[in-house]
Amino acid sequence: MHRCYLMHKHFRLVFVAVPVLLLAELGCSSSVQPRSGVTLLVTNGTCTPGPCASLEILGFPATQAHTPGGFWSLDLGPITGPQACLTLPESAQFRIIGPADTATITWTTAVAMSLSALSPSSSRLMAAPSTKGFVPAAANGWRITLPGSSGPVETSACTV
Repeated sequence: MHRCYLMHKHFRLVFVAVPVLLLAELGCSSSVQPRSGVTLLVTNGTCTPGPCASLEILGFPATQAHTPGGFWSLDLGPITGPQACLTLPESAQFRIIGPADTATITWTTAVAMSLSALSPSSSRLMAAPSTKGFVPAAANGWRITLPGSSGPVETSACTV
């Protein structure tokens, strides 16, 4: 999906000079489809050199609502020991309920997300992503060290 967007912008710029490229723009489609069962192996970066601190792992969809409450995030699960294997949801929805209407933002594993780790006692209100984005459906499994890594690395699925 992201590649398509970049190509779309490129073709749009070229379209001014070469109208034939409109066909290429219309034919652009994502090669990644939503996938269930995608796992994330999280290594607890607080375990070295001392005892492991408990962390809540949050996922931040690339598509964010502009609300005063901070970033929209998915609670992916806790990690209380050196490692945890988390299964990502295939999709999630965020609803913004206003006085006259309701807007819904849908995220799927085919859309990029970033990650962060919070202490369970921390407020989620000001939580923000701390990693690079990745598209979960691009692989069966991912691994990352939190806090500490720049982004998840593709790997085989872990066992929950």
